[in-house]
Amino acid sequence: MPEDIITVFGASGRQGLAQVRQLVACGYRVRAVTRSPDTYSSANLTGVTAVFADYNDTSSLVRACAGSRGVFFTHPMFEDALHVNSHIARVATAAKEADVERLVYNTSSWVPDTPCGEPNYDGNLVREDIFAVSGTPFTIIRPVLFMDNLLTNWVKPGLIHEGLYRYPHKATMCANWICLDDVAKFMIAALNRDDLAGERIVVGGPQALSPLDIAEALSQAIGKPIRYQYITPRKYGELMYDLFKHVSSLSREDYASALDAFYIYNNEQDGLPFQVDMAPVLRRIPVKLTPFSDWAKQQDWTLRKAGPSGG
Repeated sequence: MPEDIITVFGASGRQGLAQVRQLVACGYRVRAVTRSPDTYSSANLTGVTAVFADYNDTSSLVRACAGSRGVFFTHPMFEDALHVNSHIARVATAAKEADVERLVYNTSSWVPDTPCGEPNYDGNLVREDIFAVSGTPFTIIRPVLFMDNLLTNWVKPGLIHEGLYRYPHKATMCANWICLDDVAKFMIAALNRDDLAGERIVVGGPQALSPLDIAEALSQAIGKPIRYQYITPRKYGELMYDLFKHVSSLSREDYASALDAFYIYNNEQDGLPFQVDMAPVLRRIPVKLTPFSDWAKQQDWTLRKAGPSGG
């Protein structure tokens, strides 16, 4: 119930901030776990306490979870790739020791129910199972693709400077883009639903949109023509490495090759990992979803010196 404490790991990242915003809006008290508490405290959110915890120190994770009714966890996206499974195991142990009532894991992507052969997706399935065997009641939310990716420094500059929406999706690939605040709403719904304990739920936005649909909606929101330009998965992987090499433990070749294979897989699957029929999900969890065009019109498309990171 509201007034309960919910611990949010990764609270200073894009996804964590959305979770904190929505929890505060619902009246929860939030313990925001971050490696930079001083920076986070400037967010000016009532009912939020920023705390430090180290994924390599189980005792600090237990302290972060202690007294919390629920824990929200999103693993770092572009760093600690070699250690993420051990970090998740420690968070699971900490939640169990702190006697948390519900652990909600946001996988940040679609996840197959059985291994599919794509390392990123199969790796997330392994991570889910670490939580599943922890003994803490859990719910897993599997969002397919984030609208908020378009605000990042690997997409937004092209939109503003060149009028180009560049992405490694073939032009016919449709995806149910979902905004981060709507993902957070599904996570909050899981806190108070015993029938959702143990569930692994794929979620997306209300419409399956092609890259051309996205470009048209962005044109209207930004107020100038935006044209879609396909970027090869390999080129995209190299671009992403150049942006995140300072936090990646992988070499340029390994990083670029992994993203190359990931997007080749998605294109060959015709984007099926990015699509979901939301009608049965919404009958069970009635979240009011944000259409892409509405979301785009609500954003600040001013280009700033430093765009959002991937976390």
